[in-house]
Amino acid sequence: MTLLVKALIDKMIKDGDVEYFEYNEFSSIKEIGRGAFGEISKAYLGSNRSEVALKTFINEHSSIEEEKLNEFVKELNLLRKVCHENINTCLGITKNHHGKYFMVLEYANNGNLRQYLSKKFNSLEWKNKIQMALNITCGLKYLHSEGIIHRDLHSKNILVKDDGKLLIADFGLSKKLVEASSNSIANTLGIPQYTDPRCYGITKFKKDKKSDIYGLGVLLWEISSGFPPQRDNQRGDREDPIEGTPLKYLQLYQRCWDDDPKLRPDIEKVYEILTQLSQLDEESLELQFDIKNNYNLQTYNYYRDSQSMQEASIINNSNTNHDSKQDDLSIPDSRNILVVGLTSCGKSTLCNVLTETHAFKESERPDSETSNLQKKNFEVNGTKYCAVDTVGFRHTNLSAKEVLDKIKEGIYLMPEGISQILYVIDKPFTVGEIKMFELFEKTIFESNILEFFTIVRTKFGNFKIPNERQKENNKMLEENETIAKIVKSCEGVIYVDNPPINIRVYDQDINDKDDIINNKKLRARSRTILLNHLKNVRQEKYFKLKTWDELYTKIVNYIEDNSPEKEVELDQGFKKLKIDE
Repeated sequence: MTLLVKALIDKMIKDGDVEYFEYNEFSSIKEIGRGAFGEISKAYLGSNRSEVALKTFINEHSSIEEEKLNEFVKELNLLRKVCHENINTCLGITKNHHGKYFMVLEYANNGNLRQYLSKKFNSLEWKNKIQMALNITCGLKYLHSEGIIHRDLHSKNILVKDDGKLLIADFGLSKKLVEASSNSIANTLGIPQYTDPRCYGITKFKKDKKSDIYGLGVLLWEISSGFPPQRDNQRGDREDPIEGTPLKYLQLYQRCWDDDPKLRPDIEKVYEILTQLSQLDEESLELQFDIKNNYNLQTYNYYRDSQSMQEASIINNSNTNHDSKQDDLSIPDSRNILVVGLTSCGKSTLCNVLTETHAFKESERPDSETSNLQKKNFEVNGTKYCAVDTVGFRHTNLSAKEVLDKIKEGIYLMPEGISQILYVIDKPFTVGEIKMFELFEKTIFESNILEFFTIVRTKFGNFKIPNERQKENNKMLEENETIAKIVKSCEGVIYVDNPPINIRVYDQDINDKDDIINNKKLRARSRTILLNHLKNVRQEKYFKLKTWDELYTKIVNYIEDNSPEKEVELDQGFKKLKIDE
């Protein structure tokens, strides 16, 4: 450190431009990390033993021009006046016995935001995430109002206190010193994923408030995902939206990280939107997402026009003619399997067998029913699948609002489209099941939906005997024209048996134990049949419903106008979803 640097800092202390603490006022000093200029320690200050952090802020070997150092001194004078609940306050300066200078900072017990999210993310609700985003925004809003630019917002520079409150740290003066004492581009840019893209394209670009807004946008995404960003923003890449993100929140962070700084909101606007979201309850936040928007944003890195997919019915990655705006759209990473059928037909059991889990609630009695959609991601030999078990159609007594919510969930769980629909029956076709098929084809889906259907005949004890399977097939083809048309048009009929394995064993009954073992073997055989079928059908096509966009509009209208008249209208519109035999 040059004599000039020491002289200037000593003059600041002497003139009272910065609070100075004698080093012997600190006790139990313990190093807890390393920063850009060296060590970071935890210590106790004074007789009341307030927890503080001590951070070196001048590199011993730094060489700083006088003009740059004077600029640093001016900013330090400004920062000593900073006092906000979401700012990691700089309490002052101290100097150890070796002449090394330290900033004395407020201490945060829960570490930085990245560490906190890795440990606590699964316990956070959207209300918590909105409040965290608002904490950062409030701190940045204060800095900008004071004319201070952070220059390096990222999740390691956001600290978390015991009460969950977030503090913006490591701003202003340390960034000035980095820029003043190093010619390294890496040092001046910061972490690439949070860095304003203009830094890479404009020579000697000087970060501004809109640069902070860019970093804030990435932080908002990180809070929604729980993961640090990985995308290369120099190429225009951005992180994919996270399932379940409220629409206004999603739109906000996308505006914040827009390549064009003119399109980024100022901090006042960010604060306004997050404040509105913070006043909503958890259920209302969950209803804020936009199904179409989330679907389109899965392909955000291929094209920016969020309206370009609204007319797509089938996403086909083959070489056939289709909308040119889909040319860059690759097959989704996961093959989405929608499982449908009447209540108690064995849908949930089939999903457990398929996923090889107990994630789906199985019926414990003939009249039991599932009132919620169930979903599970799984992988087999490198192929990723997503199984979604729908609400049963026969005995489910839901209001129009509840039906809307279930449809909304089903749409949102498969934004990329459907790879295959497994239509589960547990006995020969009934009148109710024929009506249900007609409903799928004419009302909910479109005329070509049968191409994506596979009939799964479950509870078929003779499923291992080819002759018995063929007999059942012939019976369906001969029963009536409607059933014959269904069987001929769909991807086929497969036969399985998934007997229960949650059998209670009384008094170590050997027979019960044997039944469980045998039933597990039958279910394993059924799984092999199902997976072999899925492996061989329509890997190149995905079905997306035009009707879903229409249903989305009805859902939004319902949410915005929950009037008695709207309830009656929707009840009439969705009565056809409740089928009686």
